[in-house]
Amino acid sequence: MAANGEIDAANAGPFADYVKRCADCCEWLILDLSALAFIGTVGFSALQSISTRCIKTRIQLMVIPGLALTTVLRICDPDSRLPLVGSLEAALAAVQKSGRPLHAVP
Repeated sequence: MAANGEIDAANAGPFADYVKRCADCCEWLILDLSALAFIGTVGFSALQSISTRCIKTRIQLMVIPGLALTTVLRICDPDSRLPLVGSLEAALAAVQKSGRPLHAVP
């Protein structure tokens, strides 16, 4: 799943709800945020909520950050708790190594 543009107070809640609904029907969730122009702290809180949900439901989450998210992570996630991966290729390689098939979520 990919997002671009901005994640801010106006759309962080709907963004998190949508991602969580999609996550309910998969074992792996790759969230590509590399094209975001902006993400506020409320967007980071949404990502934490998504990550917590994935942990509880045993969904493997991988987040691909871009410059906007990397900047927020330096302040909000100094312990690197959000599961980051460097690229879509690296995320897909991790899924393939697991031996589980990929399924597209509409």
